Amino acid sequence: MSTAAITTLHRQLSEWAGRPANRKFLQEDQEAQLRAALGDPAKKTQMHVAAWMLGTWHLGHGLLLVLEGDGAGFDEARIGQGLRRSSLLLREKHQGQSQKKSGASKLPFSRLHGAWTSLLGLALGDSHSDALYELMRDESEATFSEGEHFPLFVRELLRLHAGQRPTLTPRLGPYHETLMHWNGEPRVFAQQLALLLNVHLEQTRGAGASFDDPACRLYPVEVLAVGAVRQWLGLPMPKVDHPMMFTNLVTMTQPRSWPQHELVQRLERELQRR
Repeated sequence: MSTAAITTLHRQLSEWAGRPANRKFLQEDQEAQLRAALGDPAKKTQMHVAAWMLGTWHLGHGLLLVLEGDGAGFDEARIGQGLRRSSLLLREKHQGQSQKKSGASKLPFSRLHGAWTSLLGLALGDSHSDALYELMRDESEATFSEGEHFPLFVRELLRLHAGQRPTLTPRLGPYHETLMHWNGEPRVFAQQLALLLNVHLEQTRGAGASFDDPACRLYPVEVLAVGAVRQWLGLPMPKVDHPMMFTNLVTMTQPRSWPQHELVQRLERELQRR
């Protein structure tokens, strides 16, 4: 079942990246929109949207390259991560204060988008994501709906990353047992992570699905993020026996250095402006 699902998702990702209309709209058009919006105070919203969509293209296309054996795809995926992370942080900079004053949720962007970008930051080694991690882990549990198991899990994982104690609530749904066994017997912990990857494959399609994102559908981002947090804390990471852990996305080695990209650098400079 898992192997067949992975084959199907690989084919769908290839079709998505190979569609000329997607390349034109997500890459060429959004890059032009982003260049036009940078430095124009009247186009802040266009900047956020274009950076997110262009980042989605680079993440999905880059990870497809890796999946098909080209390790250089990691650099493209990391550029996409930089674009999407910058998009969310700029949105918070430009809109966060007004939302706080109005009494709305503190996050001025989708929790699901924040969860994807946080886990990808951990999995890809994005050292510029600390501000995003802080935003996500500071969200009050009371603001999460009953069905937001995945974003709540990301909040608790980021709390562990910060050296804090997670809140083990049944509202974590299928993620509850994984955190319950965080310091338990390695074999059981690994089994719980493998079960999460089954949930992952079930949640790759449909509105509001936890992994309905080109970059996340085949990338076992939650397990890789768990591994990154455990490494950060000096904890061992057990081997997880699941087909998603045996593709090139996991077995190929990521480059040590983070790639530089002009548009990401311009967005980061925009973040530093008062």
